[in-house]
Amino acid sequence: MLKFKSMKLRKVKGVISIPSLVILGLTVAILVFSITAKQSDLFASAASAEPTDQDGEQSFITIYDGEEKITMRSGATTVRSLLERAGIKYTEYDTIEPNLDEEIDSETFNINIYRAREAVVIDNNIKKFIHTSSAEPEAVVADAGIQLLDADIVEVVPYDGLLESGLTAAYQITRAKTVNLDFYGKSIKVRTQADTIGEFRAERDIKIDSKKTWASLKDDVKITEGISFAVYRQGKQTRTVEEAIPYKVKTTYDYSMNYGSRKVTKQGQKGKKTVTYEIDFRNGKEISRKVLSSIVNKKPIDEEVRVGMKVSLPAGSHEDWMARAGISAGDYGYVNYIIERESHWNPLSRNSYSGATGLCQALPGSKMASAGSDWATNPITQLRWCNGYAVGRYGSWAKAYQFWTANHWW
Repeated sequence: MLKFKSMKLRKVKGVISIPSLVILGLTVAILVFSITAKQSDLFASAASAEPTDQDGEQSFITIYDGEEKITMRSGATTVRSLLERAGIKYTEYDTIEPNLDEEIDSETFNINIYRAREAVVIDNNIKKFIHTSSAEPEAVVADAGIQLLDADIVEVVPYDGLLESGLTAAYQITRAKTVNLDFYGKSIKVRTQADTIGEFRAERDIKIDSKKTWASLKDDVKITEGISFAVYRQGKQTRTVEEAIPYKVKTTYDYSMNYGSRKVTKQGQKGKKTVTYEIDFRNGKEISRKVLSSIVNKKPIDEEVRVGMKVSLPAGSHEDWMARAGISAGDYGYVNYIIERESHWNPLSRNSYSGATGLCQALPGSKMASAGSDWATNPITQLRWCNGYAVGRYGSWAKAYQFWTANHWW
């Protein structure tokens, strides 16, 4: 019988024996199996942590919801549908970027959700409670529907209404005050947070030299809403301004139109001119002004007007009119002499130089209203007033006639 000696593991001249190779192979196989199993567990864990949709092409989505970060794969086509599939709730006050109707059109896509909170905005004595997702104070005020003007500021301040609202801070608006600044003759409105004129000058870099410059208010004057502050250079200075050139009105009397009616047949337009003045100022007051140059930039266009003069005169002769006005028949000759020369018996007659009107040229014509409301057009009403004037001032029509022939007026 053949006998074999027991095998012993040994390294002979740097060569590993066959039993050693077997053991090493088993060890490597166990290690590879362990790593593969571990990776499978990791992938399975990741797959269970990230919700997926199987519809269409999938995108890798990252949602930032406050301090929470959610990652997922989804085939949703819009932000709205993605949030619905993910079961993420939101309110009308939350801000979602991109907007809900934005299409998910890339392999990787980010969504930000800014959650709304309650806030209070104080504008003078008005408190406004709102829900807002904005972070910047100016944006919070805008969400409250309140407009900020130039130089208005918003600050976050402690709020004393904790018990009623649960809020510890408020957005306080401090409105700027308006200064009506007259700066070397140019009027501008400036809004400022400055408390005094000195602070305002420093803010606007307005320098004052007592020898060359005059200021209407001292630096310690408190600024109130709408305060006026003027700064002028002392002495002579030139100033160029644009001025309007008034248009003229050309009047045409139309006897086919009823008396008193007025129709503009051509609209007038003002012209423009550029004028350079030399003006001498002392302590903010203009002492003198002289035109150095004047250029017409646009000529004015005269307005054309038609004025109605058509009057329905009473029936009868001039003698009939005088009789109905209460004038004695013995005075008709005196009356006719004066009226013919004053107005040629035209009740609408008007002296373009003095403005006297009517048969006997009353000045102003409205004096005749004491004889009747139709004094402007009715010759009988006018004669009634003329009769009172002649007798009251001269004693009689005869004496009025004597005065007129001597002086050619009465």
